[in-house]
Amino acid sequence: MKRLFSQHYPPRDYFNYFRYRILGDFYLSQFSKQICIPDPDFEVHVLCQKKDANMLEWALKSFLYFSQLCPTIIIHDDGSFDAESVAILEGKFTNLKVLFKSEADRLVKNYPGLTNEARAYRDNGHIMIMEFFDLFLMSNKAKKVMIFDSDILFFKKPTEIIDFINGKSSFDALISRQFGTYDLVVDKKYEVKHKLIEKEVGFMNPGLILLNRDKLTLNMFVEYFQNTKRNVKDYFLGMSGWGSLVSQINFDFFPADAYTIKYRPNEYTIMKHFTSPRRYDFYAYGIDLVRKNLKV
Repeated sequence: MKRLFSQHYPPRDYFNYFRYRILGDFYLSQFSKQICIPDPDFEVHVLCQKKDANMLEWALKSFLYFSQLCPTIIIHDDGSFDAESVAILEGKFTNLKVLFKSEADRLVKNYPGLTNEARAYRDNGHIMIMEFFDLFLMSNKAKKVMIFDSDILFFKKPTEIIDFINGKSSFDALISRQFGTYDLVVDKKYEVKHKLIEKEVGFMNPGLILLNRDKLTLNMFVEYFQNTKRNVKDYFLGMSGWGSLVSQINFDFFPADAYTIKYRPNEYTIMKHFTSPRRYDFYAYGIDLVRKNLKV
C-alpha cells in the first residue's frame, strides 16, 4: 500500500484501486456467465492461489472477450483453494475446471517416465515450481496450449494469439519479452548446446506463452533438471525452465510494444502483465481500461 501512494498517481487511480479491491465481485457480477463450447485442441493453463481468484476472473474475461476464443481452461490450485471457492469459480465459466493440488500431487507421483531427480524439485521446491512443473506435465492433451498468469489483462483483439490458434503462425511458440535479463544458472555445456544466450532466453517471461505442445518432450523437461544449477527452492527455477525449453523449438517473442510488461498501456497495447512490484496497477488503472472497451 505504501508503494502505491508513493507513485503520485492521479486521484482517479487511487479511487479505482479501492473500488475494485472492495467491490470487485459487484463489477464482475455484471458479466453474464461465460457460455461456449470448449475447443478440445486448445487449452489454457493457469497456476493460481485462492486470494487471486478475483484477479484471475478479470484476466480470463478480458482474454475471452477480446479473443472470442473458447479454450478448455485448467486452473491449477496451489493448495489454497477449497471446495466452495472452486464451485464459485467453475460456476462462472462453462469451459473451466480447477485441478486441486492433491490430485496434481497424485498425477506427478505416478507420471510415467519422470525421473526421481526431477520429481524432487517439485516435492521440495518453492510453490512457484508448479507453474513450470505441473503446467508442462498436465498440458499434453491439446495441440495448442497457452500458459497464462492471473495478473494479465487484455485491452484489444490479440491477433497474434488468434492466428496462432488457427494455424496461421509460422512459429511453434510465442513468449513474452521482458526488458531486463537474468542469469539462467544452468550448466555451461547445456547453455552452449542449446544456444541459450544467443536466443536471448534471459529476456523470456513465462507469464504468457503459446505452444504447439507436441514440439516439447518429456526428455527436454528432464534434461533441464539435470542441468540447472539453481537451488531447489529458487523462486526463478521454473522461469528459467520455461525459457530453456521454449528456446529449443521454433519460437518468436510477442511484440513487446503491444504485449507489454513494463509500461503503462496506450492505444496500441493489446495486453499488459502487471508483475511485481507494481501489481497494484492491475486495480489502479488496468480494470478500468478493460471496462471501457467491454460490453457486458
